[in-house]
Amino acid sequence: MNQLLEKAQNRCANHSNPAVRGAWRDVRDRVKRLRDSTSVGTYGPASRNGRDDPSTIRLRKKRALNAIRRLRKKAPSVSRQMKDLEEEIREVPARKGI
Repeated sequence: MNQLLEKAQNRCANHSNPAVRGAWRDVRDRVKRLRDSTSVGTYGPASRNGRDDPSTIRLRKKRALNAIRRLRKKAPSVSRQMKDLEEEIREVPARKGI
């Protein structure tokens, strides 16, 4: 996901439309929260058992995907990067053993 975020950052962070820049910051923050909740060894709730519970991960995935959809509506030019990022988010497992 890091490479996808960097590519999208290059396209969205300096966009001329402030609404697109705001939507991009929302996407970026939500993807980072999702990554933190699924990683092992982070500080906070995920560090106690390796990762957050499946319902939290599903909720964060849903919110990240909704934020991507909002960004795609505001800036159709970044559709390709967002499509790749969306696929990557969908592949994040919500349960431990998967």
